Amino acid sequence: MSGPDDSGIGDADSISIYVDDADKPIAQYRAPARFQLDTTKLSDGEHTLRIVAVDALGNAGVRIIPFTVANGPGITVTGLRAGSRVRGSIEVDVNAFGSEEPFDPVRAESAGPVPVWTWVFFAVIVAWAAWYGIEYFPVPAAFRDTPTYAANSALAAANASATLTQAQTPAPVSSQAALGSKNVAGFDYAAQGAQAFAQNCQSCHGADGTGVPGTFPALAGDPVVNGPGNQQIRILLHGLSGKTINGTHFAAQMPSFSQLSNEEIAAVIDHERTSWGNHGPLVTPEEVQAAR
Repeated sequence: MSGPDDSGIGDADSISIYVDDADKPIAQYRAPARFQLDTTKLSDGEHTLRIVAVDALGNAGVRIIPFTVANGPGITVTGLRAGSRVRGSIEVDVNAFGSEEPFDPVRAESAGPVPVWTWVFFAVIVAWAAWYGIEYFPVPAAFRDTPTYAANSALAAANASATLTQAQTPAPVSSQAALGSKNVAGFDYAAQGAQAFAQNCQSCHGADGTGVPGTFPALAGDPVVNGPGNQQIRILLHGLSGKTINGTHFAAQMPSFSQLSNEEIAAVIDHERTSWGNHGPLVTPEEVQAAR
C-alpha cells in the first residue's frame, strides 16, 4: 500500500484502512486521503474494504465496501450452476481464461434455461399476430357473405368500403358487358377480376390502364389484350421483358404471376379485356390450365 505521509496521526481527523476482518489497518491517513490498493497481495475472491474515520473528539464512523479480486485466470463452468439441485451423474465442462481476455469469463458461461415468463410472453405475441392476421386478412369477394365472415364487423366495414369503391368504377365496355353478361362459359370473372387486378397489376399498369410511358405499357388499346387470349395467358404465366409495343420499346421486366390460381389469372385477363374500351375475347380457367 502507498499513500501520503502518515506521520503525526492522532492529533487531528484520521482515516484508518482495513481489509477484510484484519485488526491492524493497512494504512492511516489524514483526511482527505488518496491511496492505492494493491490487489495482487490479496487472494482471488470476495473481500471487504473497511474504512474507519475518527474526528478530534474521538467520534468514529465506519464504511464497509465489498469487492471481488480476480487477478488469476477466469474460470467458466457449464453444466452446473450455483444453487442447482442435481442427482446421479452429471457432465460438467470447465475452462479457464487468462486475465488478458477481453471479456468476463463468468458472464460468458452458457445461459440457463429460458425463463417460463419469456415463453409465455412469446406465446402471447404469436397468438395476437395470428388473431390479427385472421381478423383483418382481406377476404376474397366470393367468401365475404358467408356466415364465417359476415359476423365480423371490422371486415364488414372494410368490405363495404371496397364495394363502394368498385361501384364507383366505370363498368367494363365489351360485347359481353353490353349484353349485361359478366361471365364466360359459366365463369364469373367480375367476382374477382377487379380485385385481382388492383392487387397484382394496378401499381404498374395504372387504375385506368394507361401504364407509365416508356416504362410500363398501357393495357388500354393494347393489341395483345384485344387479340387471341392464349398469348396474354402465356405472358401472365411466364412473364415478359424487352417488348416493343406499338413502336415503343419497354425495357422493364414483367414478372411471372404463375403463383396465381387459374381462376385469378382468367379473371384478371377478362377484366382487362372488358375495361378501358378493350374488346378482346374472354378466356376461362380451363384455358389457363391448358397453357400451364
